[in-house]
Amino acid sequence: MQTQTLRFIVAILLTLMAMLYFYTDREKDFYSKSAETAIAQILTEISSWEKQSLLLHLAPEAKQTINHEQLDELMDLYRSFGRFQSIEEINFSRTVSAFSLIGEKRINYSGIAKFDAGSINFNITLVERGGFFLVYNFTLAKASSE
Repeated sequence: MQTQTLRFIVAILLTLMAMLYFYTDREKDFYSKSAETAIAQILTEISSWEKQSLLLHLAPEAKQTINHEQLDELMDLYRSFGRFQSIEEINFSRTVSAFSLIGEKRINYSGIAKFDAGSINFNITLVERGGFFLVYNFTLAKASSE
């Protein structure tokens, strides 16, 4: 009896994993054009490194978690990267997409972008509100020169 139960549980888990894979693949295809284009536009606009440009693109939840001093420090840190030029590599996060099934819909991309200072690693989480993408979270870091 235990072997039969174990087989049943394994079959259910494999089915769930396959369903999650196909769901996140569909999400990736759905957002591939609109979100990737929005990310390039957002990076272009915020790379002026003016607070108002960034605040325009932040989701309300993100605005609530950062104070003006932290925002100034962030702008000073990122200002050294210069202006955004292009996205060199972009990867969709299946994990964030899968977790969005049990919470608010979020999409996450990571990759490498070209800025005036060179290649910069980025990670950006977006929420879609009213047909627009807002930044829920993002980080930039100088890519290693290996």
